[in-house]
Parts: sequence; structure tokens; C-alpha cells
Amino acid sequence: MKDNLKVVSVIGKPNTGKSTLINRICVSKDAIVHEQPMITRDRKYYKADWNGKSFYILDTGGIDFQQKDRLSLQVLLQSKKAIDESDLIIFVVNLREPVSNSDEDIALMLRKTGKTIIFAGNKYDSDKGEYFIEDYLKLGFGYPINISAMHGIGIGDLLDEVVNNLKINDEQNIDNLESAIEIPKISILGKPNVGKSTLFNTLINEERVIVDDKEGTTRDTINSVLTYNGKTYEFIDTAGLKKDKIVEEDLEFYSKLRTLRTIERSDIGLILIDSTCEVSRQDINIIDTCLKSGTSAIIIFNKIDLVSKDELENNIKILEKKLYFSNYFPILKISAIDKKNINDIFKYIEIVLTERSKNISENKLMQVFKEKSVDSFIYQDGKQYKLKFIKQIGINPPYFIIFSNFDISKKTNIKNFIQKVLRENYGFIGTPLKFKYKY
Repeated sequence: MKDNLKVVSVIGKPNTGKSTLINRICVSKDAIVHEQPMITRDRKYYKADWNGKSFYILDTGGIDFQQKDRLSLQVLLQSKKAIDESDLIIFVVNLREPVSNSDEDIALMLRKTGKTIIFAGNKYDSDKGEYFIEDYLKLGFGYPINISAMHGIGIGDLLDEVVNNLKINDEQNIDNLESAIEIPKISILGKPNVGKSTLFNTLINEERVIVDDKEGTTRDTINSVLTYNGKTYEFIDTAGLKKDKIVEEDLEFYSKLRTLRTIERSDIGLILIDSTCEVSRQDINIIDTCLKSGTSAIIIFNKIDLVSKDELENNIKILEKKLYFSNYFPILKISAIDKKNINDIFKYIEIVLTERSKNISENKLMQVFKEKSVDSFIYQDGKQYKLKFIKQIGINPPYFIIFSNFDISKKTNIKNFIQKVLRENYGFIGTPLKFKYKY
């Protein structure tokens, strides 16, 4: 990883509580937890801290050697990559169940790695329960550390063991903390099956995310930090955003909730649109979600290798017609699978980050509006609109306070006029603008 923190992976068969343990260690709800097996499919990094010692903890999909379907094999591959990256491994088993063939297969695989293994027996919820602790001695790791990820039992003992085995010294930890910088967050957004995970893997030049034709393969948000031309970025793959439904399964709901939360935390959203399909209302809704969240956006038509030039241009025209409210987003054309025009993405990320951080002086703003107000001829109840004062009060995204001669907070025509003047003079390409109105 970029800041050289130690890496701990959490390994086990499906439904042993690995994601619940991640949430408990990180004091968060970022990892999706569900009774349905195989919810975690990709490997995902979280930053953790225990008694002032920082490290990465890596969530993985449940390993099942008995399943031979494509998805299970890809989950196994991701878990093996996690093991290879790790400085230490937490092997999690379910103490409420006897040892299974999967547990034995995983134990055999882990012993061959030669890495430090911390053995954790989960779902030890009280001293009165029935557990198969003695049964697990046959795996060769001794007695497990009894924990309950759900209730927080034994987590401190587990983390003490983790930190002691990682041998993180104070000087190294301080260096890591001091070297941490604010890295631009770039989320990859779009409907299901538009190629988000393929683009993510192409950008980071690694198969971090499982790619499958089946809709909904990505359930969680996956992060990766990379450096390109001396600039560092954090890219985030997200679950596909479907059209809102009255009734949603809870798993689908939480996946969408995490994607929406990711949008709010992102500086830029790369919004993928499938070039082989006509632009839909949902594509527009995703763009609008970025706009309302204060997140800048770059619109990307993917799969251009599958359509003719005329079909592609027609689809772009449809989008531009529907984007009457925000035609300031740049539009790129790529093929993620063929890696065509991928460098354009980094070029426009830098452009949009610059636009997002623009700060215009008060004198320049007042001069521009002084010149424009003469030609505005906007009236309300027979009274001509006058902008008395404008000042930029924030960036990322640009934020302005407007003083007028009457209340314009609900006057769309006047607000559109103000935004049009700002964009004609200062661009703000790909970036929404925020306003506070006073009178």
C-alpha cells in the first residue's frame, strides 16, 4: 500500500462473521453483512488502529473449495491474492459448528504460506453456549481466541495479539501517520453491467474486482490507491445503481446506500454509460445525484468497441438533450476492456480537480456581475432584480454567497442567470456550484 502500513487479512469459509469482525475492529458499518453466503466477493482494505498502532485489515470472500462455479473460483483467487499481500492472517471459524471440510482445506492452505496465523473462534456469544472448541484443535493451530464479532467479546485480546505479532514500532507508526495526505477520491458510478469493475481493474492495472456478466456481481465499494504521472488518486468501484423501487431486498438496499455514501465522500464521479444502450432516465438520475451531493462528474461512454460511430454520436446527442440542466460535464468515449482512451480519464480528472478548487476574488466577481446586471432585465412583481453583493466562501465544490434586493431562493430563472454568468466567465467544468442566498 502507498503508506507502507502492515496488512492483515481475514480468512475463512462463508458466513463465519468475517465482515462483522471487520466492522467491529474498524468501528464502522462499511463492510456489508448479510446471512446470505458469498456477499463479500472482492478483497477490500480498511484502515484500523489499536492502541495507537495503525494497520490495514483486508476483508475477503468466504473460501469454499467444494464449489467449482466461476464465481466461487474467482473469490478463491482474490482470497489467495490477499494472503500473498498480508503480513499476518486472522483465520476465522464458527465455534457453533463442528469442523468442516472447508475449514480443514483452508487450514492446510494457510499452513503452507509460512505466515503468522492468528486463530479466532467466532460466535462465542456467552459462556453458557454449546461450542466445538476442542474439535478445532485438529486444525493444528492450538486453541482459538474466543470472540464474538457481533457483541464485541474478546476483540481486545485478538487485537493485542495482532499488534504484538505485527511488531509495529512507534517511530514507524508516526512516520506513516505524518506521511498521510488528502488524496482525491474518484468513484466509478453507473447502472449495473456498464463496465465499472472492468474500468476499475484497468485503471489500477490489477484484477482486484471480480468481473462477471451476471448483474450485481459487485455488492460493496472497493478502494485502491494508485499513482499516475506523479499524481496519487484513490479509485472506488461501486455497486450498480438501479432505478428506485418501492420494495427492495435489504442486501440491495444496503449496497445502494454504500454507493450513495461513497458519492457524497468523493471529489469526482466517473459516470459510466453503456454505449450499446440508449441513455436512460437512470443515467440522468446518477448524474443528478452527483450534482446534488456536490460531487464533480465526468461522463464516460464505455464499450465504444461494440457500436458504430453514428450510433455513438446519436447516443451522445440524446444525453446532451436530456442534460439541459448541466451541460458543463465533460464527455469521454472509451473501451475499458480494450484500454482505449484510458489516459483521457486521468487528463480530465486533473482538469476537473483544478476547476473544483478555483477561488475567484470578490473584486472580480463583483466586476463581472456589475457588467452583466445592466442586461439582465429580470423582474419580480414589477421590481428589477439587482445583485448587491457576491463572494466565494468555499471550494471543493465552489461555494458562493449572494446578496440581492429581494428573496431569490425560489426563483429558478434568477438562480440560473447567476450560474450562467459564473460558468461563462470562469468555466467550473464538470463541477456543481453551491449557493447561499441573502437579501
